[in-house]
Amino acid sequence: MSFHVFAFSRLAVMASLALWLSIAVLNNLTDPETNRFHIGNTLSMVLLEEEELLGVALRWRAWPAHWAEATLYAVAGIQVAVSMLLWYAAFGYVKAWRLGSRRVLDSARNRAVVALTCFLLLWFGFICGGLWFGYWLKQGAIQSVHMTLILIGLVALLFVQGEPQPWPAVQPTAPATPGSQPLERSLP
Repeated sequence: MSFHVFAFSRLAVMASLALWLSIAVLNNLTDPETNRFHIGNTLSMVLLEEEELLGVALRWRAWPAHWAEATLYAVAGIQVAVSMLLWYAAFGYVKAWRLGSRRVLDSARNRAVVALTCFLLLWFGFICGGLWFGYWLKQGAIQSVHMTLILIGLVALLFVQGEPQPWPAVQPTAPATPGSQPLERSLP
Protein backbone atom coordinates (compact mmCIF):
# COMPACT_ATOMS: atom_id res chain seq x y z
CA MET A 1 0.00 0.00 0.00
CA SER A 2 1.41 3.40 -0.89
CA PHE A 3 1.96 6.10 1.69
CA HIS A 4 -0.76 8.29 0.17
CA VAL A 5 -3.35 5.49 0.16
CA PHE A 6 -2.45 4.72 3.77
CA ALA A 7 -2.90 8.37 4.84
CA PHE A 8 -6.06 8.79 2.77
CA SER A 9 -7.73 5.72 4.29
CA ARG A 10 -7.16 7.09 7.80
CA LEU A 11 -8.34 10.52 6.70
CA ALA A 12 -11.57 9.00 5.39
CA VAL A 13 -12.30 7.24 8.68
CA MET A 14 -11.53 10.28 10.84
CA ALA A 15 -13.42 12.73 8.64
CA SER A 16 -16.45 10.40 8.47
CA LEU A 17 -16.64 10.06 12.25
CA ALA A 18 -16.08 13.80 12.69
CA LEU A 19 -18.88 14.56 10.23
CA TRP A 20 -21.22 12.06 11.87
CA LEU A 21 -20.65 13.50 15.34
CA SER A 22 -20.96 17.07 14.02
CA ILE A 23 -24.36 16.20 12.55
CA ALA A 24 -25.35 14.61 15.88
CA VAL A 25 -24.47 17.87 17.66
CA LEU A 26 -26.44 19.86 15.09
CA ASN A 27 -29.43 17.55 15.62
CA ASN A 28 -29.16 17.96 19.39
CA LEU A 29 -29.16 21.72 19.08
CA THR A 30 -31.82 22.11 16.38
CA ASP A 31 -34.20 19.41 17.67
CA PRO A 32 -33.57 19.35 21.41
CA GLU A 33 -37.07 18.07 22.26
CA THR A 34 -36.42 14.59 20.90
CA ASN A 35 -33.32 14.00 22.99
CA ARG A 36 -34.73 15.88 25.97
CA PHE A 37 -37.63 13.40 25.88
CA HIS A 38 -35.33 10.36 25.78
CA ILE A 39 -32.90 11.74 28.36
CA GLY A 40 -35.82 12.68 30.61
CA ASN A 41 -37.21 9.14 30.34
CA THR A 42 -33.81 7.71 31.19
CA LEU A 43 -33.03 10.00 34.12
CA SER A 44 -36.51 9.85 35.68
CA MET A 45 -36.86 6.12 34.96
CA VAL A 46 -40.51 6.84 34.17
CA LEU A 47 -40.68 3.94 31.72
CA LEU A 48 -40.11 1.54 34.62
CA GLU A 49 -43.06 2.85 36.64
CA GLU A 50 -45.52 0.73 34.68
CA GLU A 51 -43.57 -2.41 35.56
CA GLU A 52 -44.35 -4.43 38.65
CA LEU A 53 -41.10 -6.35 38.68
CA LEU A 54 -38.51 -4.91 36.27
CA GLY A 55 -36.19 -2.34 37.78
CA VAL A 56 -38.05 -1.99 41.09
CA ALA A 57 -34.83 -2.07 43.10
CA LEU A 58 -33.20 0.48 40.78
CA ARG A 59 -35.83 3.22 40.98
CA TRP A 60 -34.16 4.96 43.92
CA ARG A 61 -31.56 6.16 41.38
CA ALA A 62 -34.10 8.26 39.44
CA TRP A 63 -33.50 11.98 38.96
CA PRO A 64 -36.15 14.58 38.25
CA ALA A 65 -36.94 14.81 34.53
CA HIS A 66 -36.19 18.54 34.48
CA TRP A 67 -32.46 17.63 34.59
CA ALA A 68 -32.82 16.44 30.99
CA GLU A 69 -32.20 19.87 29.47
CA ALA A 70 -29.00 20.54 31.42
CA THR A 71 -27.82 17.00 30.69
CA LEU A 72 -28.54 17.41 26.97
CA TYR A 73 -26.51 20.61 26.70
CA ALA A 74 -23.66 19.16 28.76
CA VAL A 75 -23.57 16.15 26.42
CA ALA A 76 -23.74 18.44 23.37
CA GLY A 77 -20.79 20.42 24.74
CA ILE A 78 -18.76 17.23 25.16
CA GLN A 79 -19.77 16.12 21.67
CA VAL A 80 -18.59 19.45 20.24
CA ALA A 81 -15.20 19.00 21.92
CA VAL A 82 -14.85 15.41 20.68
CA SER A 83 -15.92 16.32 17.14
CA MET A 84 -13.31 19.10 17.10
CA LEU A 85 -10.65 16.57 18.12
CA LEU A 86 -11.81 14.24 15.33
CA TRP A 87 -11.64 17.08 12.78
CA TYR A 88 -8.19 18.08 14.08
CA ALA A 89 -6.97 14.52 13.53
CA ALA A 90 -8.57 14.38 10.07
CA PHE A 91 -6.80 17.58 9.03
CA GLY A 92 -3.55 16.10 10.33
CA TYR A 93 -4.02 13.24 7.87
CA VAL A 94 -4.73 15.78 5.10
CA LYS A 95 -1.40 17.42 5.85
CA ALA A 96 0.41 14.06 5.96
CA TRP A 97 -1.19 13.02 2.67
CA ARG A 98 -0.32 16.32 1.02
CA LEU A 99 3.30 16.44 2.25
CA GLY A 100 4.02 12.72 2.11
CA SER A 101 5.84 13.05 5.43
CA ARG A 102 6.21 10.15 7.86
CA ARG A 103 6.76 12.59 10.75
CA VAL A 104 3.49 14.40 9.96
CA LEU A 105 1.74 11.04 9.60
CA ASP A 106 2.92 10.00 13.07
CA SER A 107 1.63 13.28 14.50
CA ALA A 108 -1.74 12.76 12.79
CA ARG A 109 -1.91 9.23 14.16
CA ASN A 110 -1.26 10.51 17.69
CA ARG A 111 -4.06 13.05 17.26
CA ALA A 112 -6.35 10.31 15.96
CA VAL A 113 -5.62 8.04 18.92
CA VAL A 114 -6.47 10.84 21.35
CA ALA A 115 -9.62 11.80 19.41
CA LEU A 116 -10.86 8.23 19.12
CA THR A 117 -10.14 7.56 22.78
CA CYS A 118 -12.31 10.56 23.65
CA PHE A 119 -14.97 9.28 21.22
CA LEU A 120 -14.93 5.95 23.04
CA LEU A 121 -15.09 7.61 26.45
CA LEU A 122 -18.14 9.59 25.31
CA TRP A 123 -20.05 6.43 24.37
CA PHE A 124 -18.81 4.45 27.37
CA GLY A 125 -20.19 7.33 29.44
CA PHE A 126 -23.56 6.88 27.75
CA ILE A 127 -23.49 3.12 28.35
CA CYS A 128 -22.50 3.47 32.02
CA GLY A 129 -24.97 6.30 32.65
CA GLY A 130 -27.72 4.36 30.93
CA LEU A 131 -26.89 1.25 32.90
CA TRP A 132 -27.09 3.24 36.15
CA PHE A 133 -30.61 4.35 35.23
CA GLY A 134 -31.65 0.94 33.88
CA TYR A 135 -32.28 2.12 30.32
CA TRP A 136 -31.48 -1.30 28.96
CA LEU A 137 -34.78 -2.54 30.44
CA LYS A 138 -36.99 -0.37 28.23
CA GLN A 139 -34.76 1.52 25.79
CA GLY A 140 -32.80 -1.27 24.16
CA ALA A 141 -32.66 0.42 20.75
CA ILE A 142 -30.87 3.42 22.24
CA GLN A 143 -28.44 1.16 24.08
CA SER A 144 -27.79 -0.70 20.81
CA VAL A 145 -26.81 2.57 19.11
CA HIS A 146 -24.37 3.33 21.92
CA MET A 147 -22.88 -0.17 21.76
CA THR A 148 -22.53 0.10 17.99
CA LEU A 149 -20.69 3.40 18.35
CA ILE A 150 -18.32 1.81 20.86
CA LEU A 151 -17.58 -0.99 18.39
CA ILE A 152 -17.05 1.49 15.55
CA GLY A 153 -14.74 3.51 17.78
CA LEU A 154 -12.72 0.43 18.76
CA VAL A 155 -12.33 -0.71 15.16
CA ALA A 156 -11.33 2.81 14.07
CA LEU A 157 -8.82 3.03 16.92
CA LEU A 158 -7.22 -0.26 15.88
CA PHE A 159 -7.25 0.80 12.23
CA VAL A 160 -5.49 4.15 12.71
CA GLN A 161 -2.78 2.57 14.86
CA GLY A 162 -1.57 0.39 12.00
CA GLU A 163 1.86 0.99 10.54
CA PRO A 164 2.36 1.71 6.86
CA GLN A 165 4.13 -1.22 5.25
CA PRO A 166 7.12 -0.41 3.08
CA TRP A 167 6.98 -1.43 -0.53
CA PRO A 168 9.02 -4.58 -1.08
CA ALA A 169 12.24 -3.91 -2.89
CA VAL A 170 12.14 -5.19 -6.45
CA GLN A 171 15.22 -7.19 -7.29
CA PRO A 172 16.31 -6.87 -10.92
CA THR A 173 16.53 -10.20 -12.60
CA ALA A 174 19.38 -11.04 -14.90
CA PRO A 175 18.47 -12.45 -18.28
CA ALA A 176 18.83 -16.20 -18.45
CA THR A 177 21.89 -17.46 -20.30
CA PRO A 178 21.88 -20.76 -22.16
CA GLY A 179 22.78 -23.58 -19.83
CA SER A 180 22.08 -21.61 -16.63
CA GLN A 181 18.60 -23.01 -16.19
CA PRO A 182 18.08 -26.58 -14.98
CA LEU A 183 16.73 -28.92 -17.60
CA GLU A 184 13.08 -29.63 -17.36
CA ARG A 185 11.78 -33.07 -18.08
CA SER A 186 8.39 -33.61 -19.49
CA LEU A 187 6.23 -36.27 -18.03
CA PRO A 188 4.84 -38.99 -20.35
